[in-house]
Amino acid sequence: MESELFYKTAFCTEYERLLFACVQSLDTWKNRREEIANSVLRKWEAGDELLRLQADYAKAYSRLEKHIDNCALCHFVSKIGGRNYASLSTAVIDKKHSA
Repeated sequence: MESELFYKTAFCTEYERLLFACVQSLDTWKNRREEIANSVLRKWEAGDELLRLQADYAKAYSRLEKHIDNCALCHFVSKIGGRNYASLSTAVIDKKHSA
């Protein structure tokens, strides 16, 4: 019973939420970039929109990185998994996009 409880508490829901937001903003930026490349929007309109989407992704990624730097649970889970905590978000995002 203790090991089951330990497993359930060793999962950071805030990290998961921030990671989901980060991946979602990256996907939105990527998909809109492809749509714009195939459309006839004026260049300045498309450029402004892409810059906004890029900034949204950068903010989401920054929030994720700040969380990782400050979350004891994320550090702990990283250590027991034999990983470098600083590369957790990068590894998860890379894995999702390679699938």
